Amino acid sequence: MKREIELTKHVAMAAILGVVITASGCENRTPSGATVGQAVGQSVDKVIDKTNATMDKAGNKIGDVARTTEEALKATADGVQAKAQQVGTIIDDSAITASIKADLLKDPGLSALRIDVNTVRGEVTLKGEADGDAARERAGRIALAVAGVAKVNNLISIKG
Repeated sequence: MKREIELTKHVAMAAILGVVITASGCENRTPSGATVGQAVGQSVDKVIDKTNATMDKAGNKIGDVARTTEEALKATADGVQAKAQQVGTIIDDSAITASIKADLLKDPGLSALRIDVNTVRGEVTLKGEADGDAARERAGRIALAVAGVAKVNNLISIKG
């Protein structure tokens, strides 16, 4: 950007110089036969063309940087959102596990200490021992009744 400002200053100075030279010797001729005013005008045009080309290149580079930055920010935002969803899932799974454990503790026919509860993305796995088929099935129903549970894998074995 600093370079573009400098080039703009040079163009302005060349234009002013051209006006001064033109006013002082517009009928004088260069070795090529052009008037001094024409030669200055051609020089100013060349400087303006170079300045415009340089500014176009700078604009393209700025556009490239902006696109790259935008892509990087989007990728970062997507990554953060994915991690936030993972954290949310872990918290939800922990809440489901805690709720099932609490409900198992309320049932006098089940031993919550002998039943392990593991939850992954709403899928609950029950492991441990129960006193009979009825207790095993009751533990499965208790787990399935908790909000957020999608599936129950009842791997509880019968004691004895």
